[in-house]
Amino acid sequence: MWKSRLTIKQLGNKSQLIRGRLFSVGSALQQQPQSQPQQQNHWEELLETTPIRSDEEWTNAKDYSDLPGPGALRLLSYFLPGGKLHNTNLVQMNRRMREWYGDIYRLPGLMGKTDVVFTYNPKDFEVTYRNEGLWPIRIGLETFTYYRKVVRPDVFGGIGGLVSEQGKSWAEFRNKVNPVLMKVQNVRQNLPQIDQISKEFIEKLETLRDPATHTLNADFHEQLKSWAFEAISFVALNTRMGLLSDQPDANAARFAEHMTDFFNYSFKYDVQPSVWPYYKTPEFKKFLKTYDHITEITTNYIEAAIERFKHEEQPDNKCVLQQLLAINKQVAVVMAMDMLMAGIDTTSSAFVTILYHLACNPEKQSQLHRELQRTLPSPDDALTLENTKNLPYLRACIKEGLRITSITPGNFRITTKDLVLSGYRVPRGTGILMGVLELSNSDEYFASSAQFVPERCLKSDINVETKVCPEARNRNPFVYLPFGFGPRTCIGKRIAELEIETLLARLLRRYKVSWLAETPLQYESTIILSPRGDIRFKFEPHSD
Repeated sequence: MWKSRLTIKQLGNKSQLIRGRLFSVGSALQQQPQSQPQQQNHWEELLETTPIRSDEEWTNAKDYSDLPGPGALRLLSYFLPGGKLHNTNLVQMNRRMREWYGDIYRLPGLMGKTDVVFTYNPKDFEVTYRNEGLWPIRIGLETFTYYRKVVRPDVFGGIGGLVSEQGKSWAEFRNKVNPVLMKVQNVRQNLPQIDQISKEFIEKLETLRDPATHTLNADFHEQLKSWAFEAISFVALNTRMGLLSDQPDANAARFAEHMTDFFNYSFKYDVQPSVWPYYKTPEFKKFLKTYDHITEITTNYIEAAIERFKHEEQPDNKCVLQQLLAINKQVAVVMAMDMLMAGIDTTSSAFVTILYHLACNPEKQSQLHRELQRTLPSPDDALTLENTKNLPYLRACIKEGLRITSITPGNFRITTKDLVLSGYRVPRGTGILMGVLELSNSDEYFASSAQFVPERCLKSDINVETKVCPEARNRNPFVYLPFGFGPRTCIGKRIAELEIETLLARLLRRYKVSWLAETPLQYESTIILSPRGDIRFKFEPHSD
């Protein structure tokens, strides 16, 4: 198994970090043949080259080798058939490892990957974030980088995108797209169209709802994926797919199927140990074909949009795609594809989670309905930039739902400096997985953490009946970070919030929603947490 090894060589009065690899599986105790190119960690040049720390905190800390955790062979055995973690998902793996090894432990790097330290200490979160620098290293999907830079440079022009790029190239790309996607006014100019898509979703829901039982004759989660796809397609491609109509775009269904394959393949090749950097299996080649299909469909939509823009009168406020194309076409292709790949399953899964918690807490849902009545006296009133400012409880409900069940179990960084975490020395170049999901569900950090209490997410009192929780003012801010922190905060944050707020307002202004399944909402975990199993809601129209 590939095992990362960090050494520090003295170069005059400086020190340089060097990473070597050893190969040791069964009888195959041999170096990688020279003819086979070894995988390079392209972020290593970003690590600090200052001498090893010699301050009191560092010298008094326990050695890195003392961190609890399995060795490489034992870790590998966990995932083999019959192993303790065989066929477990990411959340189950994290919880079992924490039970075995405690609140901080180390997993050795396999298949050329760096070691990863898992920590469940918010003080460690803060230390990690405060020392990440201007160019944080967040290893994303390495298959992304390989496909875009090695397999298809003809399409992407050497651009890996925000998920894959590191260092100066990441910063330059992020600085180009930040004004387009992180500026509130720029994103919220899409509100009229996003609201229209939400209304169409409600209309479709009505055709699927049994008026006698108020239940749906369809899979609600699948319907939500169509809504999420329709919404993000408009933002990313300035295109309506017709997924909520009787005549959907034929390529949209193909794209959705490829996206399902992508999430399954990505978990296998980007999260689990894999030999793909050294040997391309037939199944991995199918994964590359999936990338090909997604690339082809996206670029075709962009080409069609470009032709359409040529013949349309240009508005004063350009859409997201036009602004990205103004940077250059490759940036537009990369960002459109990233928005589509990241904005369907994540948004629909988050929405199911939030609606589930509201359905299981009718008192909180009633409070939210009263707020929506004040904002929208009639269910058909338009949502505007002005009246959506008056929905603090709606936003608190969204935050509280994502606190209990975030879409990802943790946030990841590579340390660029030598850090002391929970009393252990952690050398630069080590992966850090910060387990926010576990801490968000701990009474130590959130009183009665299992209860859905949107008031803890309010910034101030709304009225006499809806007041902020006193404990919220004293909470460690690093425990709850659903969209990450710092320069690498999720760039799709504004879009996701707009979509979820709009549909939730429309849905709960019109219906009282109840949970009908006999068991709590269940999840499966690939690279995100996704609801599965019996997902049944009751949608009973409000009398007003």
